[in-house]
Amino acid sequence: MATLPPDAEWGEIHPEGTGPFRAEDFEALDVDEDNPIELIGGWVLPMAPGNLESGEADVSLSSVLRPVVKARGWRLSADARHRLPKPPNTVVHPDFVIHATPQVEYLKGTKTVGRVPELVLEILSEGTHERDEAPHGVKFLAYQMSGVREYYYAWPDGRNASGFELRKGVFVPLKRDRDGFFQSPLLGCALRLVDAATR
Repeated sequence: MATLPPDAEWGEIHPEGTGPFRAEDFEALDVDEDNPIELIGGWVLPMAPGNLESGEADVSLSSVLRPVVKARGWRLSADARHRLPKPPNTVVHPDFVIHATPQVEYLKGTKTVGRVPELVLEILSEGTHERDEAPHGVKFLAYQMSGVREYYYAWPDGRNASGFELRKGVFVPLKRDRDGFFQSPLLGCALRLVDAATR
């Protein structure tokens, strides 16, 4: 299996893409829970399986986000396959996405969402945290280049909780208050990742 070149892993990810896989070919591969993979700039990357702590964080965040999203008539999904426009040939499985629209379509003939989500949230793990984290993670950069409006990540225990808002094409850090809440411009409320809460 191909892996991302070291220069791409540390921020030298280019909008034109560099890898050997096209998104359409990647989406035809058999991918299951025992072989989770993503595609970034044409390079196939393994994903770490979840564990008890990440699963608890996922359930907690879902229960907090679902009422907020439902009240607005938007869509919330977990671990759904998304094709991003930049860099080309990028297909990722974000832990959570919010689409600020009631209807989200698959790309024709696929089970892949082609619409860029407004908000992405990732739970960090040992195997993937370097690609999720600012400022050089390849998924961080792909979300920024593709126009995700807000991006959040944290370890399941709350360490390194970070939030970003896209301003003029660049992710700008959001400040956390003393209780660990980020003020989310998109959601119109404050969001804490772990222990998950809104206010």
